[in-house]
Amino acid sequence: MVPLSELYGRLRAHFGALTGPQAARPWWPIFGNDAPFEMLVGAVLVQQTRWETVEGAILRLLAAGLLSPAAMAEADAVTLATLIRPAAFHTQKAPGLIAIARHIVVGYSGATALLLARPTGELRDELLRLPRIGRETCDVIMLYAGGHAVFVIDAYTRRLFARVAPPLVSAAHGASHGAGTLWRRPYEVLRRAIEAELQLDQPGADPQAAAALYADFHAQINELCVRYCLTQPRCDGPPARRVYSRQPGRESYLGRADGCPLRAVCAHYRTEQARAGAGNE
Repeated sequence: MVPLSELYGRLRAHFGALTGPQAARPWWPIFGNDAPFEMLVGAVLVQQTRWETVEGAILRLLAAGLLSPAAMAEADAVTLATLIRPAAFHTQKAPGLIAIARHIVVGYSGATALLLARPTGELRDELLRLPRIGRETCDVIMLYAGGHAVFVIDAYTRRLFARVAPPLVSAAHGASHGAGTLWRRPYEVLRRAIEAELQLDQPGADPQAAAALYADFHAQINELCVRYCLTQPRCDGPPARRVYSRQPGRESYLGRADGCPLRAVCAHYRTEQARAGAGNE
């Protein structure tokens, strides 16, 4: 079993910095002039939807002049649903986004950054009371749009860590868990366990440093699971050449064909290799 810090180092060596000042380009593509609100909208739209579909919807909203809290708050739900289609649940997400935009307009004079500047605990409670925002979406917004030190648990995180099987100690229960049990546990248990393992949830820790690490680590996990650690993994490569974003230069590392950077420490890969070897005997 390999510590999370080593997994992160291997991913970073493969993909390079994806977020922060060392990144060649922003990992989260921004097309308009209101990045916090665009990220919030994107976080809602990407629920059960591929990012490339969301990106198309973002560009249509921008072209329609609706990618701001003030404009979206006054939008017609049917028109908005048409613009964000084929995002999953577009007819439910449209009125939800309008309600969120109205909340920002009424409570924060249309400035999403003011909302996101609230203390972490208070902000989480407030976001979770808004429509279409669950725990994962809430933490994506807080981390990427607001710079809060929260680690995002998504399907990619569960898939990767269940296969690699890093040793984690649950902050909620104070006990070690194997991959077969921990990665089926509730969202908050996993989030606290990862933050405890990375040791950036301790008193006196720099929240900006923690947020920077969490954002880049989460981005690295997403890239790995889009490229290699698919439902049917491409452990030995080449990476899946999915058009993930129209952002210039986003796919620059796809030319390499050396396989998943975590193969050497992946429990799933070692098990599959052992099975293949036994079958050839």
